[in-house]
Amino acid sequence: MKKDGVITDRHRVGGSSLRCKTKKRGRRKKQLPKADAKWPTCLIIAPSTVVHNWEREFETWGYFEVGLYTGSPKDREPVINDFKLGRLDVVITSFDLARRDIDTLDDLHWSLIIVDEVHRVKNTSSQITQAYHQFSCLRRFGLTGTAIQNSYKELWTILDWTNPGRLGTGRQWNGYVAKPLTRGQSAGASEEERAKALVVAKVLRNKLLPNFFLRRTKDIIKDQLPQKTDQVVFCPLTDRQVSAYKNILNMEAMQNLLKRDEKCTCGSGKPRKACCHPFVVGDVFRYMSILIKLSNHLGLILPGPNDTTDQTVRNRQLAEIAFPDGNIPKFGTAMMQPQNCGKWATLEVLLKEWRKDRTNKVLIFTKSVKLLEMLEFHLNTRNYGFLKLDGSTKQAERMPMIDKFNHDPNVYIFLISTLAGGTGLNLTGANKVVIFDPNWNPAHDLQAMDRAFRFGQTRDVAVYRLLGAGSVEELIYARQIYKQQQMAIGYEASVQTRYFEGVQGDTGKQGELFGINNIFKLHEDKLATKMAIEKANLAELDWALANMGAGAHKGKKSAKSANELVEADAKFGKDDIVGNMKGLGALLFDDTPPTAPREQDVIKHTLSAIGVTYSHQNDEILVPSKIEAERVQTLLKVRRRKSKGAEKETEVSPKEQWPPRRRHHQYKASPTPEQQLHSRHKALVQLGMINGPEDIPTFARDFARQSPEDRRKILAELDDWAVSNQESDSSD
Repeated sequence: MKKDGVITDRHRVGGSSLRCKTKKRGRRKKQLPKADAKWPTCLIIAPSTVVHNWEREFETWGYFEVGLYTGSPKDREPVINDFKLGRLDVVITSFDLARRDIDTLDDLHWSLIIVDEVHRVKNTSSQITQAYHQFSCLRRFGLTGTAIQNSYKELWTILDWTNPGRLGTGRQWNGYVAKPLTRGQSAGASEEERAKALVVAKVLRNKLLPNFFLRRTKDIIKDQLPQKTDQVVFCPLTDRQVSAYKNILNMEAMQNLLKRDEKCTCGSGKPRKACCHPFVVGDVFRYMSILIKLSNHLGLILPGPNDTTDQTVRNRQLAEIAFPDGNIPKFGTAMMQPQNCGKWATLEVLLKEWRKDRTNKVLIFTKSVKLLEMLEFHLNTRNYGFLKLDGSTKQAERMPMIDKFNHDPNVYIFLISTLAGGTGLNLTGANKVVIFDPNWNPAHDLQAMDRAFRFGQTRDVAVYRLLGAGSVEELIYARQIYKQQQMAIGYEASVQTRYFEGVQGDTGKQGELFGINNIFKLHEDKLATKMAIEKANLAELDWALANMGAGAHKGKKSAKSANELVEADAKFGKDDIVGNMKGLGALLFDDTPPTAPREQDVIKHTLSAIGVTYSHQNDEILVPSKIEAERVQTLLKVRRRKSKGAEKETEVSPKEQWPPRRRHHQYKASPTPEQQLHSRHKALVQLGMINGPEDIPTFARDFARQSPEDRRKILAELDDWAVSNQESDSSD
């Protein structure tokens, strides 16, 4: 716009001055150039809550003529008129107004359109996306922190809006990008699918996205921020929660849903859903919501004092099903009974431990307004100073509340609705964050915890996410891991550990992640997430022991051995490992592992005492897998070697070997991957690097986190033992 950021920019629009208006009535008018005639013009579409923020930023950073296309039709009409007369550089409006008035706005001469929070146009069939595609202008820009939220199709939709037609059709994108990446990330992917996924990810990162996508991450400013830990705690459900959960799952309507494809019991041979046991499609979301409530607090399905008439009726019906013995608790009493909420005890431990240091301040997020009220009542009984912010909090009251929390030492806790306060708040006074219930979209939880972990934060931040162990919340979190891994793969071509069998969008490969049956399942005696992580770590360990060399110490593997890549995790299951050895235990690494801070140790010990058997660091789950990367790179090398060998065979005729090999000549063949896996398993036992079968996952996890040099050193030690043992066997 040819602005210099100085005061002389004032009143300068389109290369002319706004003072060139009519001097006196009757004199000849000097007309300004029409909009977009000389200098660029810009339309900015943003969420209604930040429209005024954009206006203030223009006032702060330069001298622009800005019009706000908001309010009533009468308020908006002068803005359109001023723009047509060339009096405005920038017009700012909201999403809904831009959609409703698309025909009016599209008729104007825009050089540039900027959409803030452009992920709102991620759905190709939505009215907003279809409306915004009508804009005809030279440039379109989108701003978002979550270009990939749920699927790679969303990324294409956004890029197709900013650069229409430049990335092919949606079907082409799905075939060339989405399918290879999702299938290759499955735990059951073949070696070819794994290799193809890595190739596609690198092409996406190196050749495609740089032309359309400018990404800025916190890595740029990580030296200016303190540390953040993100602990996921699997809180066991109480006996009463488990009982209510089972009662809901055993409802006739729920069973009709789960057994919809089975043959009808009447003997007609038809599926139950098409015969005597029809189901209601809307029940999927209804009962899923109910199970999420049960995972948090039984009081959420009880009639409350603030419920509407319809809510009261529905909750009474639910309570009768959840408590068939007729012993239905009252809402007010249920709020304070620990047997109604498995997470209460965990929250109590955290708040009690953190309160020992009076400088600590805590944010507690939940997406349920009713649960927010219950937490408020709970904190009142503990005499904790706190504030509460939800959707009913007026805009004018928010900043005073934020200032009070950040500066008043008597305010210990800030209760916040995730959706109302997940973005736009600066709460750097807090150094502890609790996400009480997970969201299907990981971006909401990440944005919530970033209210404390941002510019201005001077202390380390500890985040604790609470999950109902064995419930649908475990599935929600597993989906979060899956989506975050897809983001890392799409943005960075990161090679991630393959935790899950499921493939998004493939009904034939729903695995443990997708499909109705996975949603409506209670893992009462096991932690599905823990098992998936341990299984993946074991698979990586098996492949490493079977295929990875020990560097210079071991010598080069033969071409035959390199070509004999095996799916060790398919041929050697967990039972085989336990049978071949006495178990895995603590590996004696050269360097001492870092010790956790005292506070974390105390909290972990106390949580264990109240029944929490498992927790982990979320960031550690998302660390790129070194073993998986080496596995795929090995396959690519083998493929290239085979390709070159095939070319040589077609170009050069085979020569007669001289001297000829005779049958009595002895050649020492390299061990096959299966033989190497077995010998290294045995060496682990004999060298005392392992203790018991229950520690197998721990060994696998620790081995995967070692540097390549340390892994080679371990493998060399195992191979030394195998060679010496073989020699002693031969001498015997």
